[in-house]
Amino acid sequence: MDFELRVIEAITNNFADDQIVGSGGYGVVYRATHEGEEIAVKKLRQLPGLGDKQFDSEFRNLRNIRHQNVVRLIGYCYESRHKYMDHNGDLVFAQIMERVLCFEYMHGGSLDEHIQDKSCGLEWPTCYKIIKGTSEGLNHLHNSQGKHIYHLDLKPGNILLDESMTPKIGDLGLSRLVASTKTRQTEMRDGTLGFVPPEYIKDGFISKKFDVFSLGVIIIKMLAGNKNYVRCSEIPPEQFIQLVRAILSPGQ
Repeated sequence: MDFELRVIEAITNNFADDQIVGSGGYGVVYRATHEGEEIAVKKLRQLPGLGDKQFDSEFRNLRNIRHQNVVRLIGYCYESRHKYMDHNGDLVFAQIMERVLCFEYMHGGSLDEHIQDKSCGLEWPTCYKIIKGTSEGLNHLHNSQGKHIYHLDLKPGNILLDESMTPKIGDLGLSRLVASTKTRQTEMRDGTLGFVPPEYIKDGFISKKFDVFSLGVIIIKMLAGNKNYVRCSEIPPEQFIQLVRAILSPGQ
């Protein structure tokens, strides 16, 4: 569904602060209701270098993805409008491109909200459910769309949960678009280094293993909690095994 900007503004009360439920590097998320359905409205920040055709093509493709472990994209909007802005002390009438994404609303929040200092704060059956569901969502993206779709920014904040703690992968497509307009050095400064595989840091190599590495780090973080979490990209392979064994040992 293509949304008109006036509709988005109406259901968010002109992007009112009291409807904000989250924010991140890509934009601000608002809780809204459209035709009786609760939805999450993400107003994207201005992304330098991102073209309209690139944005439109990416999200037309992503709108067709249907899987129980991938957040459903309901629709999107990109419209230009004019507004007065300050430019070097002068008031200028500028054209601004507004880009907005509308997703199904996830009432359980993000996995990141459930990770505490000592452990993820969830019972093992729930942890297993989250790990299994996220893995199935990734497998669908990697192998079931006719072409490989890589997330490239999988982390606890991008794994969203519904009322029954079923995980769904979110922010799909945004990381792909942003990665195409930014250098690797800039990406490192965004704080995602701990979830990025060594081969990308060293050579910029991207494959499905990129997301698999990120998932492995998420699992370790779920088991270890924030206090014991380390930058896994800096750990030799043999120390991964030692770390996991230590975490799973009784009394740890």
